[in-house]
Amino acid sequence: MGNSLCRDASTCPSEEVVVQRDNPLHLKVIAPRHILAPLPELRDLAPGLDLRELNTERPLFEDPDFPAGDASIGGLLGDKANPNVAQYLEDMMKMVVPGWVRPRQMMGKEAGKYKLFAAEGEPCLFQRVSPRDIEQGYLGDCWMVSAMATLAEYPDRVRSLFRQHSLTEDGRYDVRLYDPKSEEWKAVTIDDRLPYWQRPGKHGNLCFAKPTKENEFWPCLLEKAVAKFVQSYHRLDGGFESVAMEMFTGKPALCMRLNPHDGAHSPYYMTCGWLPWSAAHATVYQRIQSFDAGWFYYTWDASRLVGGQRSFGDEELWQQLKDWNQEGYDLACSSRGDYKGILGGHAYTLLRLLDVPLNPKKEASTETSVLKLLHVRNPHRTNEWFGRFHDDDWETWNAYPEALKLTGHTVGIKDNGVFWMEWAEFKNGFQDVGVCFDKQNPGARYTDDSVAALREHHQVSWGIVGHQKWEGF
Repeated sequence: MGNSLCRDASTCPSEEVVVQRDNPLHLKVIAPRHILAPLPELRDLAPGLDLRELNTERPLFEDPDFPAGDASIGGLLGDKANPNVAQYLEDMMKMVVPGWVRPRQMMGKEAGKYKLFAAEGEPCLFQRVSPRDIEQGYLGDCWMVSAMATLAEYPDRVRSLFRQHSLTEDGRYDVRLYDPKSEEWKAVTIDDRLPYWQRPGKHGNLCFAKPTKENEFWPCLLEKAVAKFVQSYHRLDGGFESVAMEMFTGKPALCMRLNPHDGAHSPYYMTCGWLPWSAAHATVYQRIQSFDAGWFYYTWDASRLVGGQRSFGDEELWQQLKDWNQEGYDLACSSRGDYKGILGGHAYTLLRLLDVPLNPKKEASTETSVLKLLHVRNPHRTNEWFGRFHDDDWETWNAYPEALKLTGHTVGIKDNGVFWMEWAEFKNGFQDVGVCFDKQNPGARYTDDSVAALREHHQVSWGIVGHQKWEGF
């Protein structure tokens, strides 16, 4: 999520705030940031534009609407949920290479002085798209990177956002993003120059989203397309994962506010405006105005998206989340605060939910014969959970061999940001679960190595797909 909380919006202009209301779904605010340089204008593509005209032949395309300089980066403050790297941000911005750097300059046979540290092989746009190797950079856009990871559960959805399916010769790419407010997909054209910082006498690195272990640059280019969508990278600092999921899929999303004490869990969605009674449905595109003008983000009842139900009991919500996961819906979650390795104000991806039947004799003295486990991923690809069922928790995993078998977990230290945890602990550490109603074929997840699944992931089309009307919002 990448945002923190304060008490009064009228007296706290430079902090993110929460204002308590009679409605239990309280106000969340993302405060405006200071702009360090003039921001570029985004040239809207005219309705009905022939997309074939977007990829004209010319050497090394340079996007005039989103120049490779400070104006397109804006006034970054750093990711508050990643304190270990936030301190480097100021120095990094002083060392950004003028004109930025292209993928082929960073790795492969054409790489030169900007070669990425320890990079081997050739760069590519797509290889085997996976949610496990997406890594957030030094920008506070975990809300968006976690949504990328949920999207990558079904690789064909990632591919379908790009008109091109391989690195281009001229460095030009067309990416489609959905704006629920205008109820249309918008084509965003970018070049592949990426913010890159070079420390004197040392190797350099990308400032923001990283290429994958297979040298795929789609996360970096998708992040850049969204930055152009809102006219600067700094407007991606802090946000809500459900809003990002809507932008990537064109389908509605809601959040479930979790009650850690087994009480009622409430469905809501995000709205944005000056006042709660005048707020419109929140979209990423609105950040062009709201981020700088001080508009507030509010929560609003979303019971109509779940059959009119205003609250869910604990068992009911657990079953509902499992059903959504089985139906292929995207799931992400945001943390309450620092808790046993969970980073406060941070967005995570929810990968799996499992009921583990326990040996009835062994558990005769307990209140339940089922262990509820969740598989969670940090987009930082680090910072592990260290409560029960952490990666190296030999005592607990050996005490529950059923869980070890069903999860396929291998006990040992793994600093990859992916971990298992119990449902009760999950509610203590996380305050919301976001779900996007983009139903998929569960058998086509990235973990499926079948020929049929791989073929489905490559049968993608560029254009208006997944269109979703937002009547009533």
